[in-house]
This record gives sequence, structure tokens and C-alpha cells, in this order.
Amino acid sequence: MTKFKDSLPLQLIKARDVTLDYFRPVLSENDLTVQQWRVMRIIFAYGEIDFTTLASDSCILSPSLTGVINRLEKHDYVCKIKSEVDQRRVNIRLTEKAEELVKKVRIDIDKQYVLLKEKFGEEKYNQLAELLEELIDLRDS
Repeated sequence: MTKFKDSLPLQLIKARDVTLDYFRPVLSENDLTVQQWRVMRIIFAYGEIDFTTLASDSCILSPSLTGVINRLEKHDYVCKIKSEVDQRRVNIRLTEKAEELVKKVRIDIDKQYVLLKEKFGEEKYNQLAELLEELIDLRDS
């Protein structure tokens, strides 16, 4: 039996916490949570996105995502738009205010990535990223 300290899920959680230590201060300075930032980055990348795709890409369950979207909407960071394809569906788009915030915050986030890569090592960082992608791809096989 695997010792609890050698548990892969536990190690991944600890690794996530270590990496988020680099980014949380930047997000806090901008009054954003990790989930809000994740959602905003994804919407920024798509331009406009449906709720189901956003939930899947952000790894946030629908009930929690609803709360995140509602809070972002209260801050005037997102707007909901009826889908042109299916009027029952709603797409989500960033407001101009949010797009400017994403561009601004991204600069400081990128600086934190540089620090993380310097500390961990660029080669090891890339190797870890590749291994994690391979692990994630197991879901599809």
C-alpha cells in the first residue's frame, strides 16, 4: 500500500498550492480569486463561450461556476448573451473593463511564471508540463 505522503493525488494538491503561492498575491492585489481569474482567462481566450464549455475548460462544477459568473457579473466583468444558435443557451463574454484587467494582470502573472521557472528550472518545468499533459491524456484513452 502506498504511504499517504507518497499519494499522487496528495502530491498534486501540494504542487498546486506551491504554484498558486506565486500567483495568489497578484490576484489578491486585483481583488480576484483563483477561480475568477481562471474563468476570465478562458473567456478572454475564446472571446465568447458557452457555459458548458467554460465549466469543462475551467474544471469548475456548474453550481460553483454559476456563483463565479454571478460575482463577475456584479463587478461588471462579464455579460451574458443569448446564443444565436439556441435561444435557450447563454454565452458569456468579458466586458471591456474585464479585458483591460486581464491584459494588466497578465503582465504580472507572466512575471511570476518567470520567477517560478527560474526557481524550479526551465527544463524541469517543461518536463513536468509534458508529463502532466500525458497524465491528463489518460482520461481520453
